[in-house]
Amino acid sequence: MEDKKFNKSENSKFEDEWSILEKCLGYLRYVQIRPYVISAPKPVCVDIGCGFYGDFLKSISSRIKMGYGFDIRGHNERYGNVRIINNSSFNGRIPLRDNSVDRVFMLAVLEHLPMDNKLLEEGIRVLKPGGLLILTTPTPKAKPVLEFLSYKLHLISEASIREHKHYYKKREIGHRLMQNGCNILAYREFQFGFNQLAVGIKQKV
Repeated sequence: MEDKKFNKSENSKFEDEWSILEKCLGYLRYVQIRPYVISAPKPVCVDIGCGFYGDFLKSISSRIKMGYGFDIRGHNERYGNVRIINNSSFNGRIPLRDNSVDRVFMLAVLEHLPMDNKLLEEGIRVLKPGGLLILTTPTPKAKPVLEFLSYKLHLISEASIREHKHYYKKREIGHRLMQNGCNILAYREFQFGFNQLAVGIKQKV
């Protein structure tokens, strides 16, 4: 696998450090998804859109066998059993075998992607049958709130919010999961209905 060097100039508008509010929101997301990390003994995990350094995977490293983080802004680094991979040169592919991992996370990622982007499908492809896809994404009613917090109050990253492509409804998420071989295991809204968690389980052949 060929590593591509992280290009700081291409990504300078995105801050590596979150604001206090963003850290709090991130922590609340992690609280929602943590049960799905520890529900399997030492799973192999993938975090799509893991950020610069794969902080989520590093935070759960003691509970997992191996973690692979992919991000077009990521640094190519290894931290023990966690490997961060800049996947900007893979043309939308996840460079892992079919049916090879136990958990795939997409946390606050789906809203940043065009609706025809195939990363969700790639995440399901690399999952083992019976493996879990865990995603969070803002609900449609979060759009004006996030824009107010970023554009007017500057409490969260304006660049990140301007990058949002689509705010998914529950039925849209369910359709995409089921269309790609995942049954819906769990769904719930949290953060006063401004965020949503969906868990898909890959169908066994």
